[in-house]
Amino acid sequence: MKDITTGERVAKNVTIVTFFLAVGKVLLAYITGSLAIAADAFHSFSDLIPIGAAWIGLKIASRPRDERFPFGYYKAENIAAFIASGFILLLAYEIFIESWARLSLESAVKYGFAGISSLIVFTLISAYLARYQYTAAKRINSQALMVNAKETVMDVFSTIVVLVGFIGAMFSYYWADGVVGLLLSVFIAYSGLISMKDSIMALMDAGIPKDEVEKLKKAVISVPRIRGVKSIRVRRSGPFLMAEIVVAVPGKIDVALADSIASDVESSLREKGIDHSIIHVEPPEKMEKVIAVPMERGGIARVFGSAPEFAVYREIKGKRELVKKIKNPGFGLERKRGVKAALALTDMGVDVVEVEKIGKDSREILERAGVKVKVVNENKTS
Repeated sequence: MKDITTGERVAKNVTIVTFFLAVGKVLLAYITGSLAIAADAFHSFSDLIPIGAAWIGLKIASRPRDERFPFGYYKAENIAAFIASGFILLLAYEIFIESWARLSLESAVKYGFAGISSLIVFTLISAYLARYQYTAAKRINSQALMVNAKETVMDVFSTIVVLVGFIGAMFSYYWADGVVGLLLSVFIAYSGLISMKDSIMALMDAGIPKDEVEKLKKAVISVPRIRGVKSIRVRRSGPFLMAEIVVAVPGKIDVALADSIASDVESSLREKGIDHSIIHVEPPEKMEKVIAVPMERGGIARVFGSAPEFAVYREIKGKRELVKKIKNPGFGLERKRGVKAALALTDMGVDVVEVEKIGKDSREILERAGVKVKVVNENKTS
């Protein structure tokens, strides 16, 4: 919610500055008699509509959830982005028509130095506004602000075109700004179409790119006791990303542990930019087991807690392969050696521990976490 409030404040500030920028261009057009500056002033007034739409959209999106909108008003920001994209396309059309007309237009201008100086200042102001919006959009992940940042960049180029045309008009090269304006209008139209496509995809709950999904999968897999990701669905709602994920965990775990695993997955996803996630915990589909065996001096250790290390195997359909060896964090301690080892193995997500002798506390920790304790050579166990 804090991010949306920040976006709302940025959009409000940009709206106010853009209004005074447009008024300044109107006054400059009146003083210099430049049709090009007058057209640019009209463009700036047109910019107020998409920027204002972003402001209103973010203001609505900041509303708390209620019974009618239990998932929040976040998509108001996407609607604002769609409206802004439409005005970008309108701006491209206006620039194209105006530029075509300028190819054969002859107009005298006055106060050349004042006109050039003012247009340079206007260009710098627009460039600052574009950077201001872009920085905020990246920080809070706002689509509407990003669209307007791109549109403001186009306004920078538009003012530059006007500056070129103004200078050309001073030296009787009336066609210069028209040619550049035609090329610029095509570029603006392309930017508007891309922005409109992005906002439509967000409104239709389209997924995010595959490479970003893979990054999220890696983050989920890194969580202890996660066996795999069965499915992952991510959608954009305003400036936020929301995910629904089904993860595979070791079988025979209790409800409390399953809830703890889901919380760990949510925390991992939050670090990757997922604001809201629903985690479904299910047993793995494959007949795969992760098995830990206590080891000492290259052979199997007799006592669980006294083993200096553990060999970790992956077993699929009865075929076992060594994955790695890990040190026993309790080795060398006077007390609770087995407890330390048991906690380490449960964090790894081990399914089975094969052991000859194990203490009661260590065994309870393992079994409570859903780890099967398989006792071998029971006749030797005390």
